[in-house]
Amino acid sequence: MTRSRLLVSVPGLVFLGLSLFWVRYLPPTAGATAGQPAPMPVNGLANWAFDELVLVNGAKFQGLLLSESPSGVRFQVVSRPPGRPTVTLTSFFTAAEVARIKRLSDAERAVLKERLAELDPSGEGERLRMESLELVAVRWEGQPPDARPSAREYDSDYFTLVSTGSEELIRRSAVRLEQIYTAFARFLPPTVEGRPTRILLATDANEYRALLGPLGESLLLNPAVYDPVGNRILCGSDLKRLGAELQTARVHHAQQLASLDRYSKELGKLYRGAELDQFLRTVKRERDRLVAADRANGRKFDEATRRVFAVLYHEAFHAYVGTFVFPPLKPEAVRAGLGTGELPRWLNEGLAQVFETAVVEAGELRADCPDRERLTRVKDGLRGKNGQTLLPLGDLLTNGSDTFLAWHADQKAAADRAYLTSWALAYYLTFDRRLIGSTAFRTYLVAVNSGGDPRRAFAQLVAQDLAAFEKDWHAYLTRLNPDGTLSR
Repeated sequence: MTRSRLLVSVPGLVFLGLSLFWVRYLPPTAGATAGQPAPMPVNGLANWAFDELVLVNGAKFQGLLLSESPSGVRFQVVSRPPGRPTVTLTSFFTAAEVARIKRLSDAERAVLKERLAELDPSGEGERLRMESLELVAVRWEGQPPDARPSAREYDSDYFTLVSTGSEELIRRSAVRLEQIYTAFARFLPPTVEGRPTRILLATDANEYRALLGPLGESLLLNPAVYDPVGNRILCGSDLKRLGAELQTARVHHAQQLASLDRYSKELGKLYRGAELDQFLRTVKRERDRLVAADRANGRKFDEATRRVFAVLYHEAFHAYVGTFVFPPLKPEAVRAGLGTGELPRWLNEGLAQVFETAVVEAGELRADCPDRERLTRVKDGLRGKNGQTLLPLGDLLTNGSDTFLAWHADQKAAADRAYLTSWALAYYLTFDRRLIGSTAFRTYLVAVNSGGDPRRAFAQLVAQDLAAFEKDWHAYLTRLNPDGTLSR
């Protein structure tokens, strides 16, 4: 394959650190205290319909009306802060407090109940899904046929995940990839049948370099690549030790919890009444401490792996749209009406960046606010601050794929500039112009992929000449706030 066919994530190697909480259980002594749906709306935020509760004091709440009685109502308030998971809180409001209620239809209420049921604020649902997955021992890439399998594999409709990482890492990665692919399918429904993408998650630098070697890219600075020809995602990270530490801590805590269970049973044989209750309260404190430590470890692991999952989401978007929605076609096939052809490289990279930081919940993508770091850099570029500038629009639309690759450190700045500009343009087209997925958008793809002039096709898409569009686009970026709103 040629270098121009590689699709890569934002340049930068992934090196992560993790410090886990460990809780050691010591049996307490007597008296002691121990230690295929419709696509998602293009504004990036699914249009959930809510009941609306208005209080006498003027306060308004959106959510789900749970029950009504002469004394008042039980109401599940639903808050969807931009860029963060949905939060719910169930409260009782007395009849004297309630001014009026705007109610959903029965059909709308049923949909809302299903969506709220899919939320997983405690993480317990993810844990159960992780434990239910079936993993198969397989040989890692490059291992001889007679070698002992050193990796595990998980098969899905859209992908096959293979990794030498810990079981914890593989299961967590598989569940989250299932979620992101489901969300992609709701945002851009499949148009063709495709072959599942093979995702190889290497967990140390040497493994990753070995994967890149056959592609002639062993010195590539990107932490992940999508190889469209082989329909593979290659991802590199330093997670082998981190995943092993988390798994060891979980096993240790599970053993301690089992010891507490045995200890509780022995207490039941020896004590009764208030004395037994006193001991059991001590046991409960120990149990709560172990559970809290596991949750804290999970949060730390999530933070440490945040970048890895962002990279996987980024490359998964490339794989999904290129395999199931907008596969590449030869110009003559596009002209013959056999499809639109693939996304332009700049847009493919731009949308992948938009969705790599999206919130995924209840089977939907929420990209309802811009990435704060990228937005800051864009604003700096528009001001010419720190020597940064955005690529001119005409250059972005016509530059080749090598613009997004960095084989050497001195190419990284140019690649970063291309990535940042493509993110800014994709965000504008998606959330302000609302053009992604439209009829005009498909017409644009046909024009570009059948050999038309990219600049002229884009001008027709946005119904403006490039200079006027670029001025409006930059003005929008200047006014864009981190929460997705626009300044006056």
